Amino acid sequence: MQKFTIYCGLFDKETKKQEINTIDAFKIAQNLFIKYCEGVTISEAHGIYTHDDGTVVIEPTLRCEVFGSENQIKSVSSELKTVLNQESVIIEEAQVISRLF
Repeated sequence: MQKFTIYCGLFDKETKKQEINTIDAFKIAQNLFIKYCEGVTISEAHGIYTHDDGTVVIEPTLRCEVFGSENQIKSVSSELKTVLNQESVIIEEAQVISRLF
């Protein structure tokens, strides 16, 4: 089974600040994942990275864990990027053994 973790920062790609509050972004992501997948686990995280000029950025981030197909993940990620005005999202993919118990 394929497990994907999508990391979606919440700073707008043009203004470089958070334009959509975290709760609203969570609701947007939740609705998109339900549209394309059977379910999702979403948690709040903080992405930390360094720009080319040496500036360190700490960005509010949604961490979305989901089981699904590559096509589902591409669809939801593309729409997330558009709606939350992101330049990119990170998609981590892993082959896992999972079962309901």
